[in-house]
Amino acid sequence: MKWFSRIFSETAETDNTSGELNAFLGTGTTFTGHLSFEGSVRIDGHFLGTISATGTLILGREALVKGEVEVASLNANGTLIGTVRASRHAHLHEHAVFDGHLITPALGMDQGAVLNGTIEMPNKNPRRDPAELGDVEMPVLPTHGGRAVSVAATPAVGAAAPETEDES
Repeated sequence: MKWFSRIFSETAETDNTSGELNAFLGTGTTFTGHLSFEGSVRIDGHFLGTISATGTLILGREALVKGEVEVASLNANGTLIGTVRASRHAHLHEHAVFDGHLITPALGMDQGAVLNGTIEMPNKNPRRDPAELGDVEMPVLPTHGGRAVSVAATPAVGAAAPETEDES
């Protein structure tokens, strides 16, 4: 049962507080096809195809997944190539390599993770379109001897100039 304890020893890689896996694809195993599941599945082998799930997909360091993935949560420490939709969140751990298109509302990345591709982060409360803001003048910060002066020392854009006494 050495492999079983190793599965759960990497708790930093998982979003699985109960420690329960519904399926496991081990190192040295290759699978081609479609995988659908509820709960949590861990892949340490190679997978080519489509994955659709309402739960969490966990990729170990040796994992290689190529294809289309749609899950609630992704916790990756292996290699993933393709399009991924993670409806809750995605986390790329230290040894993760992602190459493709990632769509998720929340993304976490550890130092050392590699992300090549595009990211879409849909938001239920989208920010206003910058075009709606119109032209906004950005203040130019004055410098003194090559050092920037504190922003607090400069008036805000649109702020009234301080009143000065007329010297006439």
